[in-house]
Amino acid sequence: MKLISGIGTFKLVCMVGTSLTALAVPSYGQEQNQEEAAEIVQFEEIVVTGTRVRGVAPVGSQVTTLGREEMELSGAVTVDKMLKELPQVYNLGVSESSRGQSGGNGNIVFGNSVNLRGIGPYATLVLIDGHRVVNNSRSIDPSVLPTLGIERIEVVADGASAIYGSDAVAGVVNIIPRRQLDGFEVLGRYGMSDDGDFDEYQLGAAFGKVWDGGQFMIAYEHVYRSNLSGDDRDFFTSDQTASGGNDYRVNRCSPGNIIADGVSYAIPGSGVTQATAGELVAGTSNLCDSNIGQDLIPEQEYDSFNATFTHEINDTIAIFADGFFSKRDFVRKSPYGTATLTIPETNAFFVRPVGFAGDSYTVAYSFKDDLPSDDASGYAKNWQITPGLRISLPHDWRFEGAVSYGENRDLSSQVNGLQRNLTSYLASSDPNVAFDPYGLGRTSAATLAEMANQIFIAPTTMDFIGYEANLDGVLFSLPGGDVNLALGYEGQEMDVGLGLARGNPDTEVSFRDFTRRVDSLYAEMVIPLFGEGNARDGLKELTVNMAVRHDSYDDVGKTTNPKFGINWMPVDGLKVRASYGTSFRAPLISQVYGNSNALFGQNYQNPDGGTPILGFAQSGPNLDLGPETATTWSVGADWDVNDNFNISLTYFDVEYENQVETYLADLAILTREDQFAGSGIILRGDEAAARVIDLLNQGVPLARGAFPGGDPANVELYVDGRNNNLGRSITRGIDFNASYALPTENSGTFLFNLSGTYLTTYKVAINSTADLVDFRNTIFQPLTFKARASILWEMEDYSARILANYVGGYDNTAVTPTEDVDAYTPIDLTFVWHPQDGGFLGKAGEGLSVTFEVQNVFDEDPPYVNLAPSVNGSGGYDATTTNPVGRLFAISARKKF
Repeated sequence: MKLISGIGTFKLVCMVGTSLTALAVPSYGQEQNQEEAAEIVQFEEIVVTGTRVRGVAPVGSQVTTLGREEMELSGAVTVDKMLKELPQVYNLGVSESSRGQSGGNGNIVFGNSVNLRGIGPYATLVLIDGHRVVNNSRSIDPSVLPTLGIERIEVVADGASAIYGSDAVAGVVNIIPRRQLDGFEVLGRYGMSDDGDFDEYQLGAAFGKVWDGGQFMIAYEHVYRSNLSGDDRDFFTSDQTASGGNDYRVNRCSPGNIIADGVSYAIPGSGVTQATAGELVAGTSNLCDSNIGQDLIPEQEYDSFNATFTHEINDTIAIFADGFFSKRDFVRKSPYGTATLTIPETNAFFVRPVGFAGDSYTVAYSFKDDLPSDDASGYAKNWQITPGLRISLPHDWRFEGAVSYGENRDLSSQVNGLQRNLTSYLASSDPNVAFDPYGLGRTSAATLAEMANQIFIAPTTMDFIGYEANLDGVLFSLPGGDVNLALGYEGQEMDVGLGLARGNPDTEVSFRDFTRRVDSLYAEMVIPLFGEGNARDGLKELTVNMAVRHDSYDDVGKTTNPKFGINWMPVDGLKVRASYGTSFRAPLISQVYGNSNALFGQNYQNPDGGTPILGFAQSGPNLDLGPETATTWSVGADWDVNDNFNISLTYFDVEYENQVETYLADLAILTREDQFAGSGIILRGDEAAARVIDLLNQGVPLARGAFPGGDPANVELYVDGRNNNLGRSITRGIDFNASYALPTENSGTFLFNLSGTYLTTYKVAINSTADLVDFRNTIFQPLTFKARASILWEMEDYSARILANYVGGYDNTAVTPTEDVDAYTPIDLTFVWHPQDGGFLGKAGEGLSVTFEVQNVFDEDPPYVNLAPSVNGSGGYDATTTNPVGRLFAISARKKF
């Protein structure tokens, strides 16, 4: 087999079915070359992502490919981390490190998704070998497959609902498992942060066997990534005055603060009793961090398997099967609980400040020294198998049918929740029952155990069946080439269970069960008007693509979406392409029916600076939720200047309507409060209190936090955090890539690569009546400019790479006045030893590569962001744009037998 040189790739020659022992020198994330796709393995029928037609590349759209060499060179240990290295992928929404953006609140198992261009965490479709994948009714974590079991990853950053249906608004990510491995491959990697407070390791093995007309491959990988505590990073702090920011410290501390008749008395560090009440000083306050003990990155442990099988029974019939199993366990340490407690004079430990004559007051308090943190733990478990049949028909037609069956089981548990009603402990005159808020630790162990015994257990299940039937082949031939047609049917059956147990330890999990069925028909035609047979000046190639798909949902209606594409090659080496289409996304079952129906007390960023504002957000169902729609078009060009120099540019335009938005986890929403006027999303003062009281009367419980003074009438802020069809957005920009190879006679080969995304427009309207507002380059929104530059060198047994990831600066609109946030450019270094003939190790060195990595070589801290620490990530830094780990050293070894 010969891998044909594409943009920035070198030619590499090896025999069909043999393992790839040479380290090629590719550029990271380049356009898939049509010839390369067609020649990978003789028994692997290639359909490149973005088209249903065999043997052709998508017309009008660009495909970005990460191959085996790119994945091996990457320092990422899981697929989601590899994808986030692409400039087009934004860390917004469903992310293990940040849950504060739209869709993030549903990420209770701390997974990761793919968010192309920042359009939305659910607007990118993830496939495995072209098949839909079982999920948790919300999103798909691409790391369900081990990296050793993947041949390549293809990304189409273009609307593709006409090809694949729902969710492909922003594009498609197709993870293609290995079918070429012939032998064994083992991998080991260990990495540790500069300070030793974060580490990760990866162990894996894969075996493959190739025979005449068939293959089998199985791979396993175990990945462990430790937690990173916010306590270990000085930028994650409430007191940001040293950085020129605000003091976000709160008064709910340990020891706490007595607030009597509006006067604050700081409880001394040694505690206070009635005998020492004279030590209480009016007008003083203890101030402290609001998120002590919180993880910035949760502890994660992955175990993943996948397998492939292909066998040609005869010249006409072939069978195949793909399958995977993945289990990811997580533990995320939460900040310690806090509350404003109403302490009556009946409390056994009551202390009356000098001059106070009332019968009760409040104490702003943190349970840091009394109760355990209510940490979240659980797992995400997925498996799926897809057997199929291919039948070769006369005249180069082919039928393919497949059935997929998969199951998902997710679980998130918290078992140390604070009791919602503490009155019996706060009012008790019995010292064996009463809670002591005065810093002396006199509360009995039995009382403490009862106070922190509330559970929150949220399992999710999905059973998925997918049906696929595709017929494709050549209709007839034109002078420009063969006219190809693909026709197909897809069916999906989903059974979803949303479980919940909240309250006392004996509360049982109850499930709400839902079903959805989707039936789809599609057709796609590729018409080569000009090609090799009739090429002429100015028309070396002219190919047109037309596709249409009809989807029928049994619960949200029907939709039909077309797509048109064109490739024009006026001269050799220059291809101009364009595409136009419509896309849609059906609302998720969990979005329609809600994860829960409850109120959540949480601290919101104060736009005026200072102490965050306590508000109460509602989560619940919205049975009127409708589908999202989009119109997408793009135009671009790929220019092979010569054999060593390639340039690619793409201009894209996505107009997205009826976007489903949820603001449950958006703790910076008050910075945009004026945009929600009249929508009912944000209520203040009496309106807020009335809305909360009304919900309580309807039976909606308070699931987290406590009302000020224990009375909902004191609520000052309400936020509707349910899913609503609110948003409209327009996203426009330019993707670019340039790659230059420089072979030298005595100094090896150098490869220079530059790729990036520049947004020219990102405007959002909060609802259908609101004006479009430019959100580009503002906090927690897509940034104007992201880029990636690398220099890779290879000579004989050695390779080295220097890589710079640039994240542009932006405006922090979460404070008044708006502040600038600096750009962020960590530098990574990689050195690889891969002896071609075994070197001094002889036979033991054959097929061996050893890699040394330093990520963030200069230990660049995330740029300072004037933002209060949040339970959903960020605070003093921006978790959506930067990595809090800092410098990390890693060594890995890979051996192929």
